[in-house]
Amino acid sequence: MNTLIVTGGSIDYKFACEYLKKYTWDYVVCADAGMKFCHTAGIQPDLILGDFDSVDDASYTYFKKTCPERMEQFPTHKDETDTELALLRAIAAGADAVTMIGATGTRIDHLLGNIQMLKLALDRGVSCQIVDAHNRIRMVDGQIMLQKSDQFGKFVSLIPFTPEVTGITLKGFAYEVENFTLVSGIARGVSNELEAETASITCQNGILLVIESRD
Repeated sequence: MNTLIVTGGSIDYKFACEYLKKYTWDYVVCADAGMKFCHTAGIQPDLILGDFDSVDDASYTYFKKTCPERMEQFPTHKDETDTELALLRAIAAGADAVTMIGATGTRIDHLLGNIQMLKLALDRGVSCQIVDAHNRIRMVDGQIMLQKSDQFGKFVSLIPFTPEVTGITLKGFAYEVENFTLVSGIARGVSNELEAETASITCQNGILLVIESRD
């Protein structure tokens, strides 16, 4: 089930609308302030949840009037973030692929927390990505293939999520390596580029963040 999560960070409206039209979404979850984008873009989520402490009044009133049965409010003082609740509910509903928009923005703490959500999904065997106008962020603990025709941005960066990632092999890139090790504390994996039509990233042990970026 291809699932969209709209959460409350920064969303480039034009980019998001164009991106979302390219795909079919089986299930849409809106977290808290993500209601503003959904309201403006005319999206009717299947589930709206959160503590609703940061949503604008107009969007809250609209959804409370049109689909109150789809809204689930949580206490402000809780263990999970609204985005984490959204992801957990999406997985419980049967999601096997999740795209999150509104997961980046000015709050670096929220961004880092949302990157942790990629690990939550990975542990449950669910494909998950964070997308904004300039980046696509994914997490890999085995192999991933990149197609030049489907490339999100010019640059591909590999960041070790675990302290050490071993057995890294890159094929089809400007900078290729075989059985390489990346460790935390260096920036060796930043700003590679695809050269072949199809490129592959493989790692044997550890977890990589794969970030496709454009200026």
